[in-house]
Amino acid sequence: MIILFDIDGVLIHNHAYRAALRQTVTYFSRRLGLGEITLTEADNDVFESQSITVEWDSGAICVGALLVERWKAKPLEALHQDFWAALDQLAAAPIPIDRPDFSALAHRVGQATSPGALPSHAALMLFRRDLDGHPQEMPLLEPLLGDCYNIDHAPTTQIFQNYAIGHRRYTEHYGLPPHVECEALLEVLDRPHLNAEMRDRLLRAHEASEVFPVIYTARPSLAPLEAGGNLRGYTPEAEIARNMVGLDFVPVIAYGKVDWLARKVGLRGRDLVKPSPVQAMAAMATARTGLEVESLKAALAVARGDHLRYPLTECKGETIHVFEDSASSLRAVTRAVELLNRQGLGLHLVRHGIAPAGSAKWETLAQIADAVHENVNEGLTTIL
Repeated sequence: MIILFDIDGVLIHNHAYRAALRQTVTYFSRRLGLGEITLTEADNDVFESQSITVEWDSGAICVGALLVERWKAKPLEALHQDFWAALDQLAAAPIPIDRPDFSALAHRVGQATSPGALPSHAALMLFRRDLDGHPQEMPLLEPLLGDCYNIDHAPTTQIFQNYAIGHRRYTEHYGLPPHVECEALLEVLDRPHLNAEMRDRLLRAHEASEVFPVIYTARPSLAPLEAGGNLRGYTPEAEIARNMVGLDFVPVIAYGKVDWLARKVGLRGRDLVKPSPVQAMAAMATARTGLEVESLKAALAVARGDHLRYPLTECKGETIHVFEDSASSLRAVTRAVELLNRQGLGLHLVRHGIAPAGSAKWETLAQIADAVHENVNEGLTTIL
């Protein structure tokens, strides 16, 4: 039995990322001369229900909405071409605006995002449409939304990461000066969902070779183990969560792992992270063998239509349980299993959604999951 665990909303009650997102939106609201504006917990839930699950996207989208409303209210002539200098200009001319309806925005962007596309790119298209015919073009939208997965060129991602991992790790792993001095919210605010009893049951089952768990998350992470070294731009956010829940024995296939492979083959990390099936296939193979680089390469080969090879062949006949709080990620694992079964692996997939009863996420997950649970411990009880 192979078990794929998402982190945020599944293994971890992710207070930190949500707090970092709120603080990021507030930071830019102040820098835009708009005072204290941010999004609510309910807004966050709606973003996730629309499969906008990466805060690098949602943060840029929310700040984009503030920019558009700020610009509609009072555009400035001769706005500086540098993003940060332009913010200083806007802050020097403060103006009140109505708080954007971030939940309605999440629905709108979610509906406009085609499969495999980035929500931030869909939002950029929508914001440009909103400003069509406006006397002056809003010049800051492209640097804000055009490449929000690139830390060197993504303003909201810089601020979000600064808050999430703290100013010391921010400088250590990115080689950039911090914007704000702060503690790592990931260490201060996050709390485990997985309880100690269930963790111990997993450990015993793993030691008996009855289950092969793996952490499967879009969180940033270190590069693959075999790559070695403290590579720039790879932050241990998935590993921090793994240690917090006591799953040190479980391998991690997170954003940093697939981004490392993507760079090797001329792609971008976002091309291979979920909802791409590559990450899910790599996670399954890593769970069975512990070989990260070879699992990543074998997964990419299958996605490109090549033949099945080791270590994916070690998954033959397995039952795959995936615990996720995102419908798009469940679909990614579904797609991965379909690809592997076409190659004769004979996998059986069971999809477990995790969401509070009665929430918008519960309803969305119920449309794709085989079962929806209020927490991961409840779900694990049904299979261990």
